[in-house]
Amino acid sequence: MARKKKPEEHVNHERWLISYADFITLLFAFFVVMFAVSQVDTKKVGRFTESFQQASGIPLGGNGGQGVLPGAKDFSVAPPSLGDVDTTPSDLRELEGMVGEQQLTGAFGGVKLIRRRHELVLRLPEGILFSSGGDTLQESATRVLRAIGDQLRERKVDIRVEGHTDNIPIHTPRFRSNWELSTARAVTVVAELAAARIDPMRISAAGYAEFHPIAPNTSPAERSQNRRVDLVITLSPPPEPQAPESPQ
Repeated sequence: MARKKKPEEHVNHERWLISYADFITLLFAFFVVMFAVSQVDTKKVGRFTESFQQASGIPLGGNGGQGVLPGAKDFSVAPPSLGDVDTTPSDLRELEGMVGEQQLTGAFGGVKLIRRRHELVLRLPEGILFSSGGDTLQESATRVLRAIGDQLRERKVDIRVEGHTDNIPIHTPRFRSNWELSTARAVTVVAELAAARIDPMRISAAGYAEFHPIAPNTSPAERSQNRRVDLVITLSPPPEPQAPESPQ
């Protein structure tokens, strides 16, 4: 009996479709995941951020460029918010307490104390220093400045004396503008502090005319606040080490 001829197997040339279908499925799943990730629930993120900050004490985002680790450098332009943390150097805190005591005893009568991050400002209104439009110290001003000099003489601080005026122009034989008046008043106070034996190398003078107001110039009372002299006190930087002289 003759054997039956075995039929030839049909070669499948469409097997690549299976791999292609798998690839398309994975690609579709990938785009679905990416789309889902891009849809952020801002309310949930806000609740998470608030919970994280309460638990860790570390602010998430918007910290002004300040590092979150202790000792990290601050690369921001504006200083970060200090909150309840007192970063004033101890020497300035001691000086602040001393000024408060002098205010209670009347030695610094009329002087206002303002603390700013790493500096103290002693604000002297025009009324206790000068007569209107002049740069000659009154007798009461001399006593106040000498008392300030007695307290600052031995302290390692620098003093920048800033003169300020209101926005009413001045034009007299002595002062052609508020620039000259504010600068002359600052120089007069510097000279008095130097007479109180404060090292002149630690004192500087600046006149700002009417361009750094602390109140609107819309009424006589507000303009009187702007006519002032500020003593800005900062800690003196340590002296730079001198290089040893080379032998001749």
